[in-house]
Amino acid sequence: MEEKTVHDTGEKNLLKDINLLFQKKFHENLKRSCLPTYSVKLRYCPTNGILPKELVEIPKTDHLHFFNGYVQKAIGYTIEDLALENGEEGGELTLLLDGAKNFTSHKKRYEQLSKKLDRIRIWSIHPLEGLPSNIDLIHPVHPRLAKYRFYLFRNLKIEVVFVCKQLNRATDIGSQKFIGFCSFDPFIVHSLRWKFYLLSSGIDKIVSHWEKLFLWPTFRIQEIENFINTKLNSYFTD
Repeated sequence: MEEKTVHDTGEKNLLKDINLLFQKKFHENLKRSCLPTYSVKLRYCPTNGILPKELVEIPKTDHLHFFNGYVQKAIGYTIEDLALENGEEGGELTLLLDGAKNFTSHKKRYEQLSKKLDRIRIWSIHPLEGLPSNIDLIHPVHPRLAKYRFYLFRNLKIEVVFVCKQLNRATDIGSQKFIGFCSFDPFIVHSLRWKFYLLSSGIDKIVSHWEKLFLWPTFRIQEIENFINTKLNSYFTD
């Protein structure tokens, strides 16, 4: 029993350290937007469905959140940062990117990652040029997957996944609205990895299964934005 307690304590401390690193890197990446950006932690109400619970600066792991494109990019970059800083043990990085423009502007970053990691797999709507030899490209992806973003990194030290879905058709990053979550739970990471890899076949039934698996709750975006504005107005007037 004592050995198990020590083991559990070690795992908890490691997870705590990873969470602290995640928060630090998220702050750094979010600052790049030069805009005050917040996420809304959501809760389920049996009678009214999904409702806003609280306004948070850093999305809490294993909880559903509503956020804009700046937060989505910041979380994605943060997972890549975790891969860079923990890549001495190798590992696997899986990405679903929103297009060639996103890759081209960070090409050197992915070249760095490819030198450290054992494998990188990228799903992309558009073709990507000049990929290092150990980066696998799955192109084109099924059109119905274009509204999703997916980041997964795993090695012996850390396992993390971030998945979200765009709720509107906006192309401007500040106007894009997403619902999604991030998790360090190994079971969730392994489950999503296995299911996501099936999508490379592009078969409609598999894509439909993926969408049924992630049958994201529906709600009115304007209600969430009203909640944000109310909270911010209250904060600045108090």
